[in-house]
Amino acid sequence: MMTTADSVKPLSGKIHPACLDQERLLKDCKIQYVRRSGPGGQHRNKVETGVVIKHLPTNLIGEASETRQQARNRQVAVFRLRVNLAMEYRLP
Repeated sequence: MMTTADSVKPLSGKIHPACLDQERLLKDCKIQYVRRSGPGGQHRNKVETGVVIKHLPTNLIGEASETRQQARNRQVAVFRLRVNLAMEYRLP
């Protein structure tokens, strides 16, 4: 996703949220575990291994459901959220 300088939104605060440690970042987030359809058989259809993380102050989302392991999908979702935060928001 490409952004222009005009579409980058300013963010108040001293530390950019993408630079926060995981514990502090996730305090401002809503984490939802979901089921996803597709290949993976019965395990994928019955177990909530997909992860959606929403950063509440900015409404940006990081999500992952590629693996059968919820913990790994959570790591990937946090990484994707950090990338989205870094691309969309700038400190003044």
